[in-house]
Amino acid sequence: MSIRPLLFALSLLWLAPSASATAAPAPALVYAFSRFEPYKTLDAAGKPAGPYTVLLQELVRRSGMQLDIVNCPLQRCLALLQRGDADLSIGIRGNTERNRYLDFLDPPFAPATATVLLQRRDDPRPIRHYDDLYALRVGVVEGASYFPRFDNDIHIQRDAAPSARLALRKLAAKRFDVLLINEQQGRQLSRELGAGQFRHAELQFPGKQPRHIALSRLSPAAQAARPRLEAQLRQMLLDGSVGRILDGGSAQAAQAGSKRSGRSLHSMSTPH
Repeated sequence: MSIRPLLFALSLLWLAPSASATAAPAPALVYAFSRFEPYKTLDAAGKPAGPYTVLLQELVRRSGMQLDIVNCPLQRCLALLQRGDADLSIGIRGNTERNRYLDFLDPPFAPATATVLLQRRDDPRPIRHYDDLYALRVGVVEGASYFPRFDNDIHIQRDAAPSARLALRKLAAKRFDVLLINEQQGRQLSRELGAGQFRHAELQFPGKQPRHIALSRLSPAAQAARPRLEAQLRQMLLDGSVGRILDGGSAQAAQAGSKRSGRSLHSMSTPH
């Protein structure tokens, strides 16, 4: 028996005015988690962690709900969202195909990030123009979306890896020529794997899409919770909690910061 109808029913009870003094159980939202370092990581116990996960946990907590996490490869996470079997995710870029089953919380939680090309340091070939890519084998992550021109270009020779970490290892092993990667993610992973092995190509692509939290269009629970999530996200941006979390702070640090700003967590849990 699917749990989705039950979760939706609970969410409607929670959002509706209560007719009794007995509070309904806090509804749960299902987070489709796919590893995306350094934003979405696994801790020493193998549990989902990282600033994006902390951000969602804190947002959902302030919204009076619980967060259940499903750890899945990107393609499976997208399938769960497409069917409405997961409610929300983060670190997923919209595109024409995905926008059919995803929409995004407003406001964005962070500005856009550039996409860069990493080369091996001993590779002397200059890459200055998009057309230079046609002569190269380009490393990508399975299921990832980059920018429309590249995503729709059937002439690019792509070589996919299950994760950015494995893609960078394939680049080091000369399995392909360049790796297309988020700038901050590339910086973090190249430090871990040996920054001296890699260099940035001259060509890079400025980010155009601010970073949003994604909701499944097919999840009644997510759509019912949307107004409250958006109100709390605005509060978290105003009190600096989002910035502290993205800079590596814990949810506890974000809560302490919000108290110092003069807003209590209780007052922030109720939209005006």
